[in-house]
Amino acid sequence: MGVTVGSLFQIAYTGLHAREQELDVISNNVANLETVGYKRFRAVMEDVALPSPEGESEGWLPGGTYLVATRRVVQQGPIEPTGRTWDLALDGPGFFQVQREGGGIAYTRDGTFRLDEEGRLVTSDGMPVLPQITVPAGAQDVYVDRDGTVLARINGQVQQVGVIQLARFPNPEGLRSIGADRYVATAASGPAQVAQAGSPGYAEIVSQALEMSNVDLTTEMMSLVVAQRAYGLALRMLQMADRMHELAVELPTR
Repeated sequence: MGVTVGSLFQIAYTGLHAREQELDVISNNVANLETVGYKRFRAVMEDVALPSPEGESEGWLPGGTYLVATRRVVQQGPIEPTGRTWDLALDGPGFFQVQREGGGIAYTRDGTFRLDEEGRLVTSDGMPVLPQITVPAGAQDVYVDRDGTVLARINGQVQQVGVIQLARFPNPEGLRSIGADRYVATAASGPAQVAQAGSPGYAEIVSQALEMSNVDLTTEMMSLVVAQRAYGLALRMLQMADRMHELAVELPTR
């Protein structure tokens, strides 16, 4: 018997739905082309095979295409200088740690920091960087070294006012996004492993710079073309299945 009209509908419908989801992933990547520290996602597709009805010679029949996962691509984005003292980029693996409202730690690659009214190093929306770093009032010539050491001239003397520590994870793709390029640890990511910036296996700090999105527009446009073609094929299959169904209904019954 082979592929039936019903199975053609199934293959076409799942293909359309999966490609719609893939187009959403691509659109979200493109929308975050200029988002500091953003990590692009890629859609993972899977073709499913179903066992043929009992008594038929074929062992398996096509069961459709499904989006089974969207995986974060954690490769580094380009680093661009800004000239602003508290813009910090990570050159290598790891995440900044920030204190979430209500407790808990979030992790981010977005190093758009500032000092609040108390002199604490915080994110652009006021979340303190961990461990807490406070720059005394009147400090001058503030500088962040590649190993995360924060130095400042205070009363004519260069002093260390803090050290930036970074977190790494056994599986960073397993982190859960909570928006604003921030993540929390999960069972899939494994626990945070914390060390000073510049330690073996951890990123170094690039001062007065930001890591930009790792979205490559050319790659996304190529993926868009492939997804649109696959969508078009699934749509034509759906139209063909619909026509076959119409013909079957019109056949005279005997």
